[in-house]
Amino acid sequence: MQMVVSLSNMIQIAEQNRIYSSVPLTKGQFDLLNALNQFAVHQAMNDSEVRRMPAKMLYKVNAELKLAIVALLTTCALLNPKRSASDMASVFQRQVHVIQKETHTKQIDFGAIHKDLVQQFLIPEIVNDWILYRDTCGDGIHALMDYKTALQGLTSFRRGGDPVYEFARFYRKFMEDKIAKQQKVNWSYQKIALQTLSEKLIDQQLKSGVSPEQIFGQITQGTFFQKQDKTDSPPLNEIKKITGPS
Repeated sequence: MQMVVSLSNMIQIAEQNRIYSSVPLTKGQFDLLNALNQFAVHQAMNDSEVRRMPAKMLYKVNAELKLAIVALLTTCALLNPKRSASDMASVFQRQVHVIQKETHTKQIDFGAIHKDLVQQFLIPEIVNDWILYRDTCGDGIHALMDYKTALQGLTSFRRGGDPVYEFARFYRKFMEDKIAKQQKVNWSYQKIALQTLSEKLIDQQLKSGVSPEQIFGQITQGTFFQKQDKTDSPPLNEIKKITGPS
């Protein structure tokens, strides 16, 4: 007599899986892997094929978990200026294996992927963003973009394509945009600091008897701050007092 496998039983088994890794990870990193596994169970629960054939639950969960790992590795690699030529999704896809050892145990095998990358790719913020992006009950890249940009959008990003690449490309563009905005803010503070310092130095020179014409000549010749450094060393201290946040 054939045993009937219920969906609820398979969900319970999938949720209780213990995860092991071929690369040493911290407890916090294993917690993130377990969170991804729980999310993969949630995804598989909503799969029409699993609902028809509950026995496929573990297969679908492991496939979803592998997709998440490949996407996060790819994202981490794209954000690393020192990444190697082999740090790409197609390589990760071949190297990463989620192996169901026993009913309640699975092994994550990272193959030949460098252990430094494996030990860096599990970042809580990016894991949570992947869950938001991938959730079948959510709005995919639209929800992620609205959340990360506070509804401002990202004009330089083009949606579409394979989920791994779409997520990784978005994160790269998002970080580029974030860094560019921060640099713009920093430059604004530098201009304010320079303007304030210039006003103080001009006031000092006027009080010491230097004419406005002489000060203007120093500015146009590029010797205004150089001369102040020789005669009045405190400009650097003044800058520290008035510089805004970096």
